[in-house]
Amino acid sequence: MSRKIGALWLKETKDGKKYFSGVLEDLRGEIRIAIFKNDRKEKENQPDYQIIVSEERREQHAPADQTSTATDEVNLDDIPF
Repeated sequence: MSRKIGALWLKETKDGKKYFSGVLEDLRGEIRIAIFKNDRKEKENQPDYQIIVSEERREQHAPADQTSTATDEVNLDDIPF
């Protein structure tokens, strides 16, 4: 018997590199991930792909005359590798 534990979507960075973006599901809920090809692989024992966990986005409410300066959010489309 098999069961789905998540899903991936093929995406492309602004500089044309392809990667997967998706979610894994566990008992606590969804874990947002991105998977990138390891462009720095030099030895056979190094991984072909790297998996990155994205921090949950937190909705912030700032007064109308201020802008949010949160630095702990991760936007998968902005990851440079």
